[in-house]
Amino acid sequence: MKLRKILAVVNFDKPHHESAVERLRAWGKAHQVGIVIRAGIDPQPPAERDFDLVLTLGGDGTLLKGARCALESDCPVLGVNLGGLGFLTSVAEAHLESALDRVLAGELRVERRMRVEVVGEISALNEIALVHAHASAHTEIELFFNEIPLARYAGDGVLIATPTGSTAYSLSAGGPIVEPTLEALLITPLCVHRLGVRPLICNAARTVRAVARRPALVLADGDPVRELAPNDELIIRRASRYTQLIVLNTDFLEPLRHLSWGR
Repeated sequence: MKLRKILAVVNFDKPHHESAVERLRAWGKAHQVGIVIRAGIDPQPPAERDFDLVLTLGGDGTLLKGARCALESDCPVLGVNLGGLGFLTSVAEAHLESALDRVLAGELRVERRMRVEVVGEISALNEIALVHAHASAHTEIELFFNEIPLARYAGDGVLIATPTGSTAYSLSAGGPIVEPTLEALLITPLCVHRLGVRPLICNAARTVRAVARRPALVLADGDPVRELAPNDELIIRRASRYTQLIVLNTDFLEPLRHLSWGR
């Protein structure tokens, strides 16, 4: 893979980030690859868009930020883990240079990961969350498949997640684990007040219309998008653009084995 310029999205709160950035700069100098450093918390889109690779230094949250930057440059993203267990960050900090060597040599696998979008607003790699706007209140979201009523989610809210997001917020809320390269939409209730409402996996071609019956907050991969007043609605569907995720480990089951899943 040809590398002329790398955008490094860095979580400056992570231990060892300084040494990781220093090592990255040294590798770039040795291979004549430009390195641009960006803070993971920066909400603005990158001023430049001619990157060949987005490299994230942090955890899965940092990779979600980097994936948005990678969309702007239409380039792949590679995650280096500076923390604990990561489902998206496939490279350990100690293997930073060797991973970049493999990318440069083309020894990599790029997976097209489906994104989900609020039409006309924003897309997410993990999930769109419709949650209560205030900690002391609850919300109620009604979902439709086009014009067919699905269910009302009265409680903390509901997630519309991707298979990649099945091991994130959705998993914590009791949703199923889905192989990340599949194409599907996961609808995961958040502490709803109805016993019969359960998680649902549906075809990615579905279009979901969400109507807020009580005030709600829209989150994209954990970042606030806007608030919904009663009877506000939005359309959620599979995004047209995909995240190109570089994967250097064996498969998505590896982190699950570290969690002693299935043992």
